[in-house]
Formats: sequence, structure tokens, C-alpha cells
Amino acid sequence: MKYIKIKLVYSLALILFIVSVGHAQFQLNNRLIQQNKLGVNVAYAGEFDKTRISLVAGVTPNKVVDANSLKWQQVTLDLPLANKLATATVFTKIAAGSFSQMQIKQAFSYKVDLAKDQSLAVGFGVSFNQQNIDFKGNFTPNSFVDLNDPYLGREQMYENKLGLEIGMVYKYRSFQFAVALPSLGRDKPYTNEITAYTEYKFKLNKNLDLTPSILYLQTQSNRYEITNNLNLSYEGKGWLQVGYVDYGQVILGFGLNIKGLGIGYNFGYANKDQTSAIFGNSHQFGLFFNL
Repeated sequence: MKYIKIKLVYSLALILFIVSVGHAQFQLNNRLIQQNKLGVNVAYAGEFDKTRISLVAGVTPNKVVDANSLKWQQVTLDLPLANKLATATVFTKIAAGSFSQMQIKQAFSYKVDLAKDQSLAVGFGVSFNQQNIDFKGNFTPNSFVDLNDPYLGREQMYENKLGLEIGMVYKYRSFQFAVALPSLGRDKPYTNEITAYTEYKFKLNKNLDLTPSILYLQTQSNRYEITNNLNLSYEGKGWLQVGYVDYGQVILGFGLNIKGLGIGYNFGYANKDQTSAIFGNSHQFGLFFNL
């Protein structure tokens, strides 16, 4: 019981720290998905059976005149509490110019062993969400904005909402399938309506593993995004990634794992004219600490 109390204190401390340094956000497609599954599904809390901290940040330049680059950050703290039970704190922020969105989520999961090589984890999360417009910083209205609008006289405008998420992860040997509903409730604070993820690990030889995966995101407007990935891992010490996002982006990545520290980088190249005319090449960096 004392061990569980200490873990809960760590989690609460992270929440208080995040509240003190952040001011708006929520979550985008994570290109480093195989290293940060907790970022898209609360049922992945406790997957590693150890305390784990991840820091992921990304940027996507915008080529449209007077538009701002899209910046994304995510911090997760994953804490096993007891046998099969875990909790996690997830902070995600996106910002573009004076517009920003923030989400702070507390998640809990419980894993059930269905058979020798088969398990099912279920999770739920409660989140605080804030959307913010800072009229005094980097706000560049175009010709369609009414400059006499009284809202523009404010320093900032924001909206707060509470959210609820549920998810499940099914594993059978080298196969896993996960699905989550990250925006339950009347207010619908989160843009994604459904997230689904699946992967299968092929053992090529005693040193090499090849893991194809698919990440599916569906928004409340019934639009969707599919990310296909192939990860090649060498003895768990290093990995290479290649993938494709269905709207026209090729993604390449690599990473190293050194004594409990994981380092990852992902590069996204827009190869369709419709996409490359608006967005530049994206970059994502990740640090993963296994304690």
C-alpha cells in the first residue's frame, strides 16, 4: 500500500508541474507510435510493468502566407501500481501562433490474462481540456476577420471542458489490437472520435524483429487518417522506421535504446502536391526513460 501511495504522489506532482507550465492543448497523430502507444490509448498504461517517462515534441511548418507552424508536445508518466493495475498521466499540447489546445489526462488500466499467451487490458481516463486564443501574441487576422469584433479587445479567450476516454488492448503472442473512444461525453472536448491500432511482430532471426503496424484515427466530422508503419529492430537496441500517411506523407525514423534511455526521431516528407503546397516537412523527437 505504501508503494502505491508513493506512485500516486509522483503522478499528482507531475500534474501540478504541468498545470504550472502549460496553458492550452490536446493530441495529434503520434508518428513515434510504436514507442509511445500510451499517447493514443489509455489501456496501454502499465504495458512495460515499470515506471516510464516519455517526452515527445514535433513541428510541422506551414507554407501559407501569414500562417504559423504547428507545434506539438506530449509528456507521459506511466506508473504500475500493483499486480495488473497501473495509472498514467498524459499531457499533450498543440499550438499554432496564437491558437493553442491543451489536455491533461489521468488514466487507469487493468490487465486480465485470458490464457498463457493471451491478455486483455481495459482502461479509462478523465481529462481536463482547454482551447485558447491569445489576441495579444502572434494574432494575425486576415481580411475575413472583423476587427471591430468586441472579442478582439480581450487579452485572450479560452474554453474549458472535461473529457472521458475508454480503451482496450488485446494481445495474443506477437499480435495486438487496440481501440479507444477518446471523446466521450456531451461536450466532446477531443477532436478524435475513434482511434484504433494493430501490430504484429515477426521474428526474422535471433537479432532482428520486423513489426508492421497500422494506426487509424477518425474525427468527429467522420474524416479519418491512416498511418502505415514498418519497424525493424535489432536486439531491442536500435530501430529503423518507414511508413506512409494516407493524405500524402512519407515518414522515416530511427532510434536507439541505451541502458533504460530511448531516443527517437521521425521525419515526415509531404510527397503530394496538394499537401506539400500547404505543409512543409515535419519533425518529431522523442526521449523515453525506463526507470
